[in-house]
Amino acid sequence: SPDDEGIKSMARALESAFAQIGITKIESIGETLNPMFHNAIQVVECPDKQSNTIVEEMQTGYMFGDTVLRTAMVIVAK
Repeated sequence: SPDDEGIKSMARALESAFAQIGITKIESIGETLNPMFHNAIQVVECPDKQSNTIVEEMQTGYMFGDTVLRTAMVIVAK
């Protein structure tokens, strides 16, 4: 289960190890879609959000310094 404390602990340890070597997460939710950092996999009707605003992240993206290692897979408001 993703809510298991063991899984959460491992995720925190992995994030800490990444941070030590300079790998950071790409922030997505609430941001405007940027094709350099985000891969939009779905567009949804969302009247309370501005067009091209990211409403959900399906897969986290990562950067190493200024280099994108993996784009974030996101769902965007229409």
